[in-house]
Formats: sequence, structure tokens, C-alpha cells
Amino acid sequence: MQDKAMTSHSDPIHKTSPLWYGWVILAIVFVIMSVMVGVRGSLGFFFKTISGEFGWNRAQTAGAYSIGMLVQAVCSPIFGSLGERWSLRWMMASGVFFGGAALLIGSSIGGLLQFYLMYALLNVGFTASTFVPQVQILSNWFIRKRGLAMGIANSGQGFAAVLNLAVPFLIAAIGWRDSYLALAGFTMICIFPPAAILLRDHPRQRATVADEPFLSAAERSAFEAKEDEARRSQKGEAAGAPFWQRVFSFRFFLIALIFSTIAFSLAGTTVHIVPHATDQGFTPGESALIFLLWGIFAIVGNLISGVSDSLGRALTFAVGSALGVCACFLLALFVRGMSPAWFYGGAALSGAGFGLIRPTASALLADHFSGPGFGKLNGSTGTIFALSGALGSFAMGYLFDVSGSYWTAFMVLAAMSLTGAGAAVALGRMQRPGQKRFSS
Repeated sequence: MQDKAMTSHSDPIHKTSPLWYGWVILAIVFVIMSVMVGVRGSLGFFFKTISGEFGWNRAQTAGAYSIGMLVQAVCSPIFGSLGERWSLRWMMASGVFFGGAALLIGSSIGGLLQFYLMYALLNVGFTASTFVPQVQILSNWFIRKRGLAMGIANSGQGFAAVLNLAVPFLIAAIGWRDSYLALAGFTMICIFPPAAILLRDHPRQRATVADEPFLSAAERSAFEAKEDEARRSQKGEAAGAPFWQRVFSFRFFLIALIFSTIAFSLAGTTVHIVPHATDQGFTPGESALIFLLWGIFAIVGNLISGVSDSLGRALTFAVGSALGVCACFLLALFVRGMSPAWFYGGAALSGAGFGLIRPTASALLADHFSGPGFGKLNGSTGTIFALSGALGSFAMGYLFDVSGSYWTAFMVLAAMSLTGAGAAVALGRMQRPGQKRFSS
């Protein structure tokens, strides 16, 4: 692709530019994350309306999310590898377009198979436009402030919950079919064009360098020299350990454990917290506010997660996991007649916990595996994330169907949080390959 061509080393660095282009990249990634996470996570609001109309049980309905995650598992390594060979810009833009097309299909479904097909296509677009390319493109633009960049971008996941506040009111006003149609129009008209026009894969394409606002003149010159040397010497994965050697390392096992526990808990929570709330007597509007509260605190957690650049990834992750465990107990113990504040508190702690751990996990991945071949490894974690998310969504629905409550399901989520924290602490004790300037 022409977009992949790099600016020559002789191009000047635009030191006097009023806005470093890395901030534009970060803003576009944030918007894409907000919308794509939002439309995929809106299933909780369509859940009872669609299942009631077609007579599906909760496991069948939640199965759409699980099937979508399985599709994400297949696509993640493909897109991860493609991101190194093609254009991250056009891959992300295409993903947004496919996501909008899936929502168009959603407006006309007539059975369970079509519902599953819609979520499968939606997850093709989601995978091509969100976490897999996001980690790659932001790692190109941010190094010293990688935790900050990942935190801001991932706060879009929390902001998605804010956007989804309108979904139950939209469904009530125009019905679920036209609601899917409206979401499709918004995605294809308002999000696709900025992604296609403004995104750039690498700072060299804008005659700048990574971290430019945080570099002195001497550091900038040294960085340019290092980049020039890297372009001459690195051929594919020749500069690093073989792909399979890294995949089967203990280091990658810990990364896989971290991502799998996050995905299981995140999918289970986002799909089932709204049905759990309505089961406990909250109205659809009140349930939307609960999800909004979850999203607001997820935004706060994401923004705070940038402290991992200075305090360390392991400590930041452990704090987020502790919040998640507390949230699970509050949500599991809640029954009708209790003060709603307990449920609101559980939602807030859950959102804050996820906000801290999700971007920190992405930063850990880039810290330990960035360089040649990173796209394949990043895609592999996407596969792990998707498979675990598929299991989490289905398992929560299944445990509810067999027990009649979410108590056991939330206890499983608490165990997942503790397991992920242990893996993060263990990884934090390992020296990062060739990266001594970051704290663990």
C-alpha cells in the first residue's frame, strides 16, 4: 500500500508544529475504541428484548457474543500479522466499515443463526479496528509514555458505556431493529471517514519521531539514529528470537494468563451486569445508569493507569485486581430489598478495576515483546483474549441458568482476578528484554 511508504530519514522534524501528530493518532484510536466497543457491548441492552421476542434462553442469546469472540480468536493472529505487512490505517478503517455492515444485518435478523452471523461479522470488524492494531500503532508512536497512551485509548472502553446510555431509550423509542440501523449509520458515516483519512502507522509518515514532546534535542537525534540503524538491520523477525520460541516461553505464558483472566471477567461482566440488575428489581433506565457508572469509573481507571509508567505495571495491576474482587462480592451478595448503593458501588469498583488492568496488560505486552514479530505475538494474545471472553460470556449465562442466580458466576470472576494479579506480579519480577528504562 502507498500509505505504508515511509518518509526518508532526511525529512526535517517539525519541531515548531503546534500539535504533535501522535496526539491526533491517540484521539482517533480513542474514538474508534469508544464506538466499536460500544456497539459490540450493547448486547446487554438488546438482550431481553430480542430473547423475549424470539423465545431464546439466556445461554442462547449470550451465545452470539461467544460466537463473536470465537471469530475474534481466529481473526486476531491474521490481523496481527497483516498489520506488520500491510497498513494499520486501512485495516482499522476497513474494520469500522465491516462493523457498520454487521449492524445493518442486525436490523433485519429473523432467527438465531442470523443473530450469530451478525455478531460474527461485527467481531471481524471489531478485531481489525480495536485492540490488535491499537497496541501496534500506539507502540509505534509512544514508548516512554506507553502506559499513558494505552490508558487514554482504553478509556474509550469506559466511554462506550457512556454512549450506550442512549441505547435503551433508543430501543424504547424506535424499536430494536431501527436502533441497530441507527447505530450502523452512525458508525459508517461518522467514524469510518476520520479513520481512513487521519490515521498513520508510524511517526516517520509525518516526519516526526515517537515520544517527540517528551524528548530533548539530543534524545531526539539519538532516537532518529537508532531508528535509521534499525531500518537497515532488521529483516522480519531476524533481529529477535523465533516466533514459536517466544510463544512457548514462560514469559508469554504469564502474558497469556493475564489476558485470559481479563477477557473472561470483562465479557462476563459487560454482558450480564444489566440482566443481573433487572433481575434484582432495577428498571431498564436504572440499569442503564448502572452501566454508565461502570463506564465512568472505567474511564477514571484507564486514565489513572498511566501511573504504571512510574509506579510499575505489577503494582498497578494488583490494585486493579483487588478492586475487581471487591466488586464481585458486592454484586454477588446483592439481593432485592438492599440499598441500591451496594449495587452501584459494585459497578463502580468493577469499572475502576478493569480500567486499571486492561491498559496495563497492553503495556506489559509491548514492554516485553515489542520489536520485529510483535504483530504476530499481539495477534496471538488477541486469540487468547477472544477465546477466554467467549467462555466467560457463555459461562456466566450457563451458571445463571443452572442455579437461578449469579452468585457462583461472580465468585468465578473473583478467582479470575486473583489469578491474573498473580501472573502480573510474577511477570513484573522478570527483566524486560533490552528495555532497562521502564520500571516493572
